[in-house]
Amino acid sequence: MSRTNTVPSTKNLWPREVRWLHAGFAICIVWQLFSSLWMSPHWAKHADYGNLGKLLFSFHAWIGLLTTFFLLWQWLWILVHPEIRKQMFPVTGPWQPILRDLKGLLGGRLGGVGPHPGLGAVIHGLGLLAVTWMALTGTAVFFFLPQAGASPGPVLHILLPLHKVLGNVVWAYLIGHIGMAVMHTFLRDRVWDIFRLMD
Repeated sequence: MSRTNTVPSTKNLWPREVRWLHAGFAICIVWQLFSSLWMSPHWAKHADYGNLGKLLFSFHAWIGLLTTFFLLWQWLWILVHPEIRKQMFPVTGPWQPILRDLKGLLGGRLGGVGPHPGLGAVIHGLGLLAVTWMALTGTAVFFFLPQAGASPGPVLHILLPLHKVLGNVVWAYLIGHIGMAVMHTFLRDRVWDIFRLMD
């Protein structure tokens, strides 16, 4: 596997705001996914947050709200940057960068790193939509959580399946995201600059 293009400049490719947003997502989304493996809200008769699994659920709920804050910030940033919006959601094109990246992948070449039109930007846009669905439904769940001694209501029973429906999609996105970062690292692309928050 080789790279399609390189950027020799030492300047960080990602704007500072994008780096902070990415850091917030990295921490929150990874926590949300892994905590979901061990949390146990079990509301057979009433809400009880007394053991580790239930404590993890409580943290999952609150960090979910923090994730929603980062998502709101991300969507506002996209709203005021039309060039980024067109990269991530190219409804009317341009299609050439996406086709170029697909052709490159079939030939064993990765696209460049950093914000630019192409397949990577579209996949980021789709991942953002999946995470947004999880956060919005999770936030709705938060406001219908039963308090101690109360039973979960019918609305919660409707919301929980809606919240879980894209869980595997977000897992796949995270694994693919990390996998592509590792591949870019082998090619000596400066992909980890996105974690240099103060540049």
